[in-house]
Amino acid sequence: MNRNRTENTIREPLTSDLIFKAVFGQDTEECKKALITVLNLILEREEDPITDLVYKNPFSIPEDRRQKEIIMDIRVETSAGEQIDIEMQVDISGAFADRMVLYGCKMAARGLDRGQEYVKMKKNILIAFVKGKIPSEEQNEQVHSMFTLREEKSHKKLSDILEFHFIELGKIPWREKPPEELGPLEQFGAYLLCSGDPDQQEYVEKLVQNGGEVISMTDKLLRKVSEEELIREARFDREWYEIQTEWRRSDARKEGWEEGVKDGLTQGKKEQRAAIAKKLKEKGMPVEEILEVTGLSIEELQAAAPEET
Repeated sequence: MNRNRTENTIREPLTSDLIFKAVFGQDTEECKKALITVLNLILEREEDPITDLVYKNPFSIPEDRRQKEIIMDIRVETSAGEQIDIEMQVDISGAFADRMVLYGCKMAARGLDRGQEYVKMKKNILIAFVKGKIPSEEQNEQVHSMFTLREEKSHKKLSDILEFHFIELGKIPWREKPPEELGPLEQFGAYLLCSGDPDQQEYVEKLVQNGGEVISMTDKLLRKVSEEELIREARFDREWYEIQTEWRRSDARKEGWEEGVKDGLTQGKKEQRAAIAKKLKEKGMPVEEILEVTGLSIEELQAAAPEET
């Protein structure tokens, strides 16, 4: 079973929203210090750093670990009263930006107590790490984008009640540059991207050596989380559930769910099943189970996901 090993080092992928929350969202001093360091890096708070925060939805593994409805964002309140939501976003299909705006509005609504005056509303900051790139008509290589409420022509600020930060990991030039040539946020983003890739562990070690406190603290937590079998199983269960759900939706959109299953499992669609088999093998599912859930033969599985030599 592939556990992303380099010698004795195990690192689960931080681009998994469950692993991301397990690392930064547990209500412990170690997690809190790491998250504060990450937030100060993203928000560039050198002059006015965040020094303390309170978790509003600490990490825990639910009884049904596969539920899609599990909330994987991390909500905290700083000692200054700011409400911050930070999350790992893998799915950027559909109206991603509109979804983020809706989340931000919900944050603002939650931050206003019943009967409270509007002038006492708390600042709300939404931070989303995006595994790839956000679809946009405007092509740019800006890794970190910040959006606020401003007048279109004069750029005069309407209100500071909402602030959005998007970090597009797909724009980080980590393949072209060694760690020491990346900026601090780029180094951290490259670490998030590469941490669970067994082929990039040498690069990850260089990032740990060159990335300063934010990466060293994160790496310590990630290795600790990665050793916990319950968390590894929860990550696998969640991702497998999502694969099944998307498979059902895909077939249902084309032919209806019942016909889709029948057609998909008994009449072909080998490309779809081969792609799922490859992903399951990368996640470490035993070969016998992959063959059972996809209906592929061992020869088809080997063709779809050949053994590395």
